[in-house]
Amino acid sequence: MGFFDIFRKKTADNSMNKKLAALSCKKVNYVAVDFTELCENMAASPEYLMKLKPVNYYALKDEYIEAAFYSDGGHDENYVVFRFVRLDKAVSVSDTYPVPKDILRKAYEKLGAVNF
Repeated sequence: MGFFDIFRKKTADNSMNKKLAALSCKKVNYVAVDFTELCENMAASPEYLMKLKPVNYYALKDEYIEAAFYSDGGHDENYVVFRFVRLDKAVSVSDTYPVPKDILRKAYEKLGAVNF
C-alpha cells in the first residue's frame, strides 16, 4: 500500500453485479403491484412471477414495475431484478432473485416470445 492509496476511493467488490454484467438482459414492464409484497413473494417462491401481468410501457407510463431478466446463452443461469418506476424514475429496487429455466420460459411465453 502506497502513500497515495489513502486517496483512492474504495469500492465494494460485488461479485453479483459483475456476474449480471456478463449476462444478457431483457427488460419487461408489468402492471404495478405492492412492491414489498412482490419482493417477499419472490424471495419465498419464484412461481410468483407468473402472477404478474405484462403491460406496454405506453399503457401505464405513470407507475409500473420493470423487471430486468439476466440470462446466460443457454438460459441455464437466470436472475431477475425488479424496479418500481414512478414517472420514469426508479423509486425502489429489489434484490436479485434466481429464476428457474421452466418459470422463465413460461414468463416469456406470456409475452409472446417463442424463440427461447
